[in-house]
Amino acid sequence: MSQGGGFCELHGPFDPPHTVCPYCSHEEQMRRAYGPPPRAPRRRESSPGSDFIRQTVEPDSNPNLTEVAPRPSLEPEDTPEEPEGDLPPLAWLVVKRPLERRGEMVPVQANQSIGREADIRWNDPRLSRQHARLTFEPPEDAPDGPSVFHLWPFGPTNPVYINGREIRGATPLYDNDEIRLGDTLFVFRVLTD
Repeated sequence: MSQGGGFCELHGPFDPPHTVCPYCSHEEQMRRAYGPPPRAPRRRESSPGSDFIRQTVEPDSNPNLTEVAPRPSLEPEDTPEEPEGDLPPLAWLVVKRPLERRGEMVPVQANQSIGREADIRWNDPRLSRQHARLTFEPPEDAPDGPSVFHLWPFGPTNPVYINGREIRGATPLYDNDEIRLGDTLFVFRVLTD
């Protein structure tokens, strides 16, 4: 059985093979090498001539009681009227791939272009500066129908894919369509009234 171990009044118990507290030994070595530690000045409770008076607050004698603050009136205030006409649609491109950007949401509006140097700037080395354009117009097959978002590729050198198929011209977009631009896969989300 090994000899050593013990109890230090300053640091508590220590294990064998130490016969002296290892923390006290280390402090002594540091004191010999670098000198004694600097002494902190003693704090006084209050300096003479100080106007500071320590105040304490006693807790309530019955901590179980709670006062309820009165609620302000919940009467409806004048609410602004809804604007005349149709509200502009809200749409987003939600990143599905690459995984490190998954979940990012890019708000889109009608007549915006997307690319490295476009209205919607997206940093993808396989995107051109002006890669595609989003418009909001009636579908070609129903000119009197409600408007929907369309995606227009800018050229054959900049392929754009919707749901895995390459598009060549204006293509209507519907909620949850998957759009691949360069190496990025987006999911199109739209909210229309």
